Parts: sequence; structure tokens; C-alpha cells
Amino acid sequence: MMRAETLLKPVTVLLALIAAVLLLHPTVTATDESIAGAEHWVQSVSGADGKPIKLYVWEKRLRAGDPSAFARSGKVVLLAHGAGTPGRIAFDLQVPEKSAVTYSLMDYLAGQGFDVFTVDYQNYGRSDHHPCGLCVTTQVAANDLNAVIDYISKLRGVDKIHLLGWSWGTNVTGLFTMQHPEKVRRLVLYAPPVWSAPRGQAPTEEFRTVTPDNARGLFELPASDAIAVETWVKEVAQWGPKAPNGVLLDLNTKMPLTEPKKIAAPTMIILGDLDRLTPITQPNLPGFFAELPNTDKQLIIIPGAGHALTVQKPRLRFYGEVAKWFSVE
Repeated sequence: MMRAETLLKPVTVLLALIAAVLLLHPTVTATDESIAGAEHWVQSVSGADGKPIKLYVWEKRLRAGDPSAFARSGKVVLLAHGAGTPGRIAFDLQVPEKSAVTYSLMDYLAGQGFDVFTVDYQNYGRSDHHPCGLCVTTQVAANDLNAVIDYISKLRGVDKIHLLGWSWGTNVTGLFTMQHPEKVRRLVLYAPPVWSAPRGQAPTEEFRTVTPDNARGLFELPASDAIAVETWVKEVAQWGPKAPNGVLLDLNTKMPLTEPKKIAAPTMIILGDLDRLTPITQPNLPGFFAELPNTDKQLIIIPGAGHALTVQKPRLRFYGEVAKWFSVE
């Protein structure tokens, strides 16, 4: 099924839609004590020398829930980050000031009864680092996903999981789904870059510095709360001040990285209409969506949202759409 929403709507309609989401989907506060977090360490293989490397995996679920129940419900999700921001920041932002509604997609999904995981690829965040930033390509990140999904599947007794990728992470999850369709239940491609040809030069440096200005550059100001932006910037300064350039090597010189015709899982594409980095006007977006072979698919545009939709003002609309998609039997 396909549902594309109009790009320009009156503010009153937008506010009414957000209010409807608030009514239909119980909110999770930023300090909800009913949700528990747990750290996991998963062995993968270094893209530099093939030696073992440890990946950081962060989990959120209802504290009172029975973990064995996920084997019956299948409500297990892995969230895959993009080119510059580690997973725990991207999907579990904890704003220190009191907030009526969470900025954490992980907390929201956990509150809906999901077991939610996110991973830092090698050379990102809390995962192990090695000197070869150009080695952390889309394929290497997809290999990291494979290791994590095998770990989660064994941990929770499931044969398939729900998968969400953000930005470059949609290339990682798309490539993984092409290579391992038997491991993916449902897929979300959030803010995907779908250009079909190289667009730049190959980087020569192994890593790039992620400055505060770089981090702020992910946010369109009309769509963003200042407190969320500054919390994000501080977290990136601690856990993501450098990012490997293998991603730029791929995005600049090897696109396209995925073939939509080979992505067999039910797939939802979701973007914000203010997104400047992966805009809804990408010429190849309609064709990419049309070529997805599974007729169980959606294309959704969120009004008033940008590239960092997970922590922007219309985030509850996004959270609700993701939760509904992953709840389809």
C-alpha cells in the first residue's frame, strides 16, 4: 500500500495531526523508570585486518517484561545509525531538562512493548576502534549488523527481526536485507540517500572531525528544539568527535549501494519534508519506491520535519508510524 502525504499543509492541520498521534499513542516521558537499559558486547571482524573486534550494542525494554515473551511476539527491533552519529545518541537521546515527551525512539518503542537494540559500527561511539577509517565501508557495516542480528536472534529466540536504518544507515540495512532476506521481518528506510551515481571525490584521510557546527548541521531550525540540538552536540563531542571516511568513499564514488528490486522485505520509506540532506525531491526516490518488489510497502512524508527526525518537533508522528509498521502481523 502507498500513502504519500502532501508537502504543504496549514499549521492548524499539522497541529491537529500531532495531537491525534498523542491521543492514539501513549507518550513516554524522558525519565520513565519503567524502561530498563542494558549494554551488550558483540564480536565482529575488523575491516582493517580481519581480526576480532567488539561492537557496542545498547538495549531498551520494559523493566517488568519477560524477555522470553519476545520469542512469541517477535517484537524485536534493531536501529542502525548513519554516517556521523553513533546509535545511542541517534536513537536514545536523553535530554537533561524535564520534557513532557521523550526524545528517544528507543524509549517510545520499548513503551509499546518492543525489545529495542541499537549498535555502533566499528570505529564509531563505544565500539572498538582501529586506525583504518576508510576500511569502514557500507559492506563492513553490514557485516557488523549481521554479527549483531545473529547475537540478538540467539538471545531472544527469534529467527527474524525488525530493522530500521537512518540516512547512510539505510544503505547499510538495505544491503544487509539484500544479502540476508531471511533475517529481516520488516524494514524502515528513514531519510535514505537514493541518488544513482557518484557525486564527489574519494576522501584521502582515514577520518573526519565532527565539529559542533557539523553536528548542528543535521538540524533544520524550524523543525528543532534548541535543547535537543545542544544535548545532541554535547553527546557527539563525547562519543563521536571523529567518524571514519569509508562511508564517504562509498557515498561519493560507489552509488548506488543497494538495488531496490532485491530488497524483498516489507519496506517503509519515511522522510521529513524539510530534509536538506536527503530531500523528498530526490529524482530517484519515486522510482526507488516503485521498484521495491514487496507490495506491502509505504512511502510517508512527515510535514515540518527534517533529517534528524527522531529528535525533532514532529517526532511523535514518526515514532507512531514506525511502531505501527513494526506491529503489522
